[in-house]
Amino acid sequence: MQNLDQIRAAAADKLLPQGKAHPFYRSDVVGIPALILSNGLLAAAAFCCEEGKEKRAGMKSAFDGIASHLNERGLTAASTGQGLINDLAAKNSLDLQRATTEALAFLAYLKRFAVKKEKSPTP
Repeated sequence: MQNLDQIRAAAADKLLPQGKAHPFYRSDVVGIPALILSNGLLAAAAFCCEEGKEKRAGMKSAFDGIASHLNERGLTAASTGQGLINDLAAKNSLDLQRATTEALAFLAYLKRFAVKKEKSPTP
């Protein structure tokens, strides 16, 4: 039987493929907890998953991972960032609070496991 930290760590590790192109980097993930704490989970998800913002593609991928984890934990029915917004907007405040707490705990592992973006050599 695994404890919650082991489940979170395994889920975060699963999101980061070894030896392949990464869907997001540490720089994409590091600001998300502050966004959630200052604006709330729904507002942070809306910001990160906004369509047409190519600079936030990594944040959107990270939020898709958060949504997938929350879905596996049984806190939401959605497995994408946009679906997370729609699902949590229809739930009560206690469910939103539980999802926020779990998302922040999950992000602690996601930040640790995410790789740094390689700087391109300056010519």
